[in-house]
Amino acid sequence: MLPRRFLDRLDLPTLGIALALTGMGILAIASATSGQPARVGLWRVQLLWLVVAICVGLVIVAVDYHVWAEFSLALHAGAVLLLVLVLFVGKEVSGNRSWLQVGPWTFQPSEVAKVTTCLLLAAYLSERVRGEVGLRQIVEMGAIVALPVALIAAQPDMGTALTFLPLLLAALLLGGLRWRVVVGILLLGALLAPVGWTSLKDYQRERVLTVLDPERDPGGVGYQVRQSKIAIGSGRLAGKGLFRGTQSHLNFLPAQHTDFILAVVAEELGFLGAAGVLLLFHALFYRGILAARSSQDRLGSYVCLLATAWLAGQVAINVGMVLGLLPTIGVPLPFLSYGGTALVACVSAVALVANVRSRRFVN
Repeated sequence: MLPRRFLDRLDLPTLGIALALTGMGILAIASATSGQPARVGLWRVQLLWLVVAICVGLVIVAVDYHVWAEFSLALHAGAVLLLVLVLFVGKEVSGNRSWLQVGPWTFQPSEVAKVTTCLLLAAYLSERVRGEVGLRQIVEMGAIVALPVALIAAQPDMGTALTFLPLLLAALLLGGLRWRVVVGILLLGALLAPVGWTSLKDYQRERVLTVLDPERDPGGVGYQVRQSKIAIGSGRLAGKGLFRGTQSHLNFLPAQHTDFILAVVAEELGFLGAAGVLLLFHALFYRGILAARSSQDRLGSYVCLLATAWLAGQVAINVGMVLGLLPTIGVPLPFLSYGGTALVACVSAVALVANVRSRRFVN
């Protein structure tokens, strides 16, 4: 039994929002896979992962976030070692060597690295940065993010690697980096874009070109986004009803239980259902900012804001991808998409926010 004092301090609204999003995700996964015999039981697997995520989340909330920050470097080093290990003995799925197998279970070390990167950046900001960040701090924070990103890109999993960028940008801005420096970096990136373009593989270039010209290759690279837009548009205001979506059930919509789960929600629950999901995310991010404002110290504020930036950035990338505003790069929607390790990581981020919020009155 958990102590009564611990239960009383839990940030129930924040945890409740995360649980509501996960519940919607499990329903959407069950609907999206109901017409696929090989995947029909995936919602039960996700439910089991939710139990694991809740247990991990309770442990994170129970231990003071100052303790987590104290061991953040060791935790991050462990995550980096797992990323190195996965390059040698990892399980390959769809061309990416991103999973480690332990008995019947597989997990993604890259998701663990998101949590440890968030913690280590928050600890670094609270201990090493006073006032405006200098070149040394920029390089050191860049190194914290660049190491896992380079290892993830080597898998190769560019989509997951890109989800670390909102974390780095948020850390630099929280550290006092001036906007004119950010603009300068963006301009430099724009000038170097031709170099980056030549380094992309052919299919990656096609995905970028498809964003600029949606009708470029409707039966090839543009197929996923085209079917996603059809699913979203056919849902109209109130949707076709749960388990009645044709795009997903007839397998027109690829990756319907992972990257394009929002399209399933929009088709079956309509604009109202998709808007409800986005409103829940808005409420979750608001709770994160509220926890940061009420924190007793800078460390707590940084933990909350970085966790919120990570989740918000990933949501923005996924929504942009589903709507065809960004290239299809394989980024799941937090809490809703199928994926056990990703769910545990997202719940861990919310648990860190709840941890800070629950200790706002502690001396």
